[in-house]
Amino acid sequence: MRLLIVAAALSISAAATPAIANEARIEARGGIAWANGSSTETIGVALGYDAPVGENTFVGVEAVLDTDFDISDPALGANLRFGFNMSPESKLFATLGYAHDTGFDQDDAVIGAGYQHNVGARSLVSIQYQRYLDSDINRATIGFGYRF
Repeated sequence: MRLLIVAAALSISAAATPAIANEARIEARGGIAWANGSSTETIGVALGYDAPVGENTFVGVEAVLDTDFDISDPALGANLRFGFNMSPESKLFATLGYAHDTGFDQDDAVIGAGYQHNVGARSLVSIQYQRYLDSDINRATIGFGYRF
């Protein structure tokens, strides 16, 4: 699974045109994670790039680091991101990825969905839900970022 995601991410990034402006981003996220009746706060960061594949559609890749407020046992991951532009300022997207939880030394497949809205020339806000399939963890976050 890990090899498949890395190969797909490399092929998408190789096909991406560097002349496309404002598609790379860095984003800080915060929210809540829950599983099996308990919950905790979550924080994280993502670095990603989206490339258009049609008039209103895009694909992208992102590297993520998520953890709790104690900053112990982070989860490191990579996601493919695909969706469509609802307007020049907003994107609706789905994610498919991989995460490695360093605390439990566990690999997990991750699926998700979200919405991104550009604010001004370079800023963005986002809301996202992710589901870690093997560990049954759910994560809902709000993000603030910068597009470059």
